[in-house]
Amino acid sequence: MADHTVNQDTNRTLASLHRDHWGDLCRYLMATFGQGPPEPEDIAQRAFARVAAHGDFHSIQNPKAFLWRIAQNIAVSEKRSQAVRRRQPQDIDGGSLPSPGDAVTPERVLVAKEQMAAIVAALDAMPAKRRRMLVLNRIEGLSFAEIARRTGLSQTAVKKHVARAMIDLDAALAEP
Repeated sequence: MADHTVNQDTNRTLASLHRDHWGDLCRYLMATFGQGPPEPEDIAQRAFARVAAHGDFHSIQNPKAFLWRIAQNIAVSEKRSQAVRRRQPQDIDGGSLPSPGDAVTPERVLVAKEQMAAIVAALDAMPAKRRRMLVLNRIEGLSFAEIARRTGLSQTAVKKHVARAMIDLDAALAEP
């Protein structure tokens, strides 16, 4: 009978935690990590599931802080995973690099060196702020919201810097 009472208390506490903090947690996740992917609601749901699965819920001194920390850890983990996936080798046209079994020809090597030189030159010619926004977004995998938060710029300004950087790189690669 005691187990049943503990489960009811835990369920009431979880329901109260959900009712009181769901909206705030989703807004915090959106403001901190962007609209997704992963979506803030998905992260919040996973965080609540982990809190509910915690074996000794009543030992948690500050359930709200515990929930927030779990949600933040999930979001950071997801963002890191996305960044790793984006770093998978791809050529400039967006296709896959040749697999190890493909023949490496002198022509391919020359074209790759020329493309790399064009990219390096374009990056060197870019204003420092534009280059930094590009690196933060495309290399480090940060969302526009996170970059804006870190740099004090608006998300719109960050998006424009990254878009302009991509236009610069495309133009450099298009030059004969």
